[in-house]
Amino acid sequence: MLSKMSRSVNMVWNFCKQTQKEALKNKSVKLIDDKKSGKKISIPYFFSSSEMDGLVAGSSKELCLHSQTVQAISQEYITRRIQFKTLLRWRGKRTLGWIPFKASAIKIQNRKIFYNKNEFSFCNSRDLPEDAKIKTGSFCQDKSGHWYLNVTFESEKIGIKREDDKEIGIDIGIKTLATCSNGEKIERPNLRKNALAKLRYLKRCQSFAQRKQSKCKKYRELPKAKQERKLHVKVANIRQDYLHKESTKLAKKCSLIVVGDVPCKLMNRNKKLSGISLDSGIEMFKSMLKYKAVRAASTYKEISERDSSRTCSKCSEKLPRIELGVRHWSCEKCGAVHDRDVNAAINILQSYRAGHPIGHDRQTRAKKNSS
Repeated sequence: MLSKMSRSVNMVWNFCKQTQKEALKNKSVKLIDDKKSGKKISIPYFFSSSEMDGLVAGSSKELCLHSQTVQAISQEYITRRIQFKTLLRWRGKRTLGWIPFKASAIKIQNRKIFYNKNEFSFCNSRDLPEDAKIKTGSFCQDKSGHWYLNVTFESEKIGIKREDDKEIGIDIGIKTLATCSNGEKIERPNLRKNALAKLRYLKRCQSFAQRKQSKCKKYRELPKAKQERKLHVKVANIRQDYLHKESTKLAKKCSLIVVGDVPCKLMNRNKKLSGISLDSGIEMFKSMLKYKAVRAASTYKEISERDSSRTCSKCSEKLPRIELGVRHWSCEKCGAVHDRDVNAAINILQSYRAGHPIGHDRQTRAKKNSS
């Protein structure tokens, strides 16, 4: 039933895109009032949320969807078009299922959800707070074909109780996921190493079957495809669980979290570092830390980490370039022996407290981008 509904959702989404595409193709314009000059100017005709709602109204019965779902799809399309400032992609038949809804479209009772005169049972990961007020939600499908219920709600009882008021700096690394200024190190999940051998075996089986199918010209789903999808989902779930636990530990015991602005995009372009960066989930870890710090009423900041590894945290002496293979080094001026990552984390925290960037004779990334 949910798969059938998701195809109807794709139809509404594609209708929104096709309608917008035709409006731009006809070179239609819209007149708006310019606040600066006070004159009316013409802009390309992009539909507003209310206009798109009027175009899709009345189609819910034929599509076997709730009317609130149809409105949620059109509003989501307009929101994402404004966000990305371009026409969005088509939703094809291989797109993972997604069915949005509003609070008035569902009713949750005794681990059962009632939606559009249909009843669905689900396994509850945790109960909602007593004062929870559901705002929006959706049914989502993963690569293995499992469906999930997601809801957003308002509550005053939810939050992370902070156990301590430590202030730490964090250096995101390659050898370890993160190194704290107090010497604590968070190891990488290293899931790639364990799953790579099995993934290569599945790919070999598929490539052999693909060559065989091309010879006899009989194409169908490749063998081991289901196992491959399940393996990817399993690895992603393990990674997400690990990052959730580690980020929650940090948010509970810290009132100030200062993280170096490691450029994940540049790391992902590097052949040697891309596998480690994507396997560790660095960007995911940083986003988790950010919103969990807000829940715990803590402060989360990202600052430039330039020269943090080769600047002495004791005397601020800057050394020449240090290769990535050198994990420990000693300062020639004061003689202090440093762990590369711990020293970088201490410098990141000290830099935020002092209010100036590390190696302040150079521009930071943020200043370069703004200029």
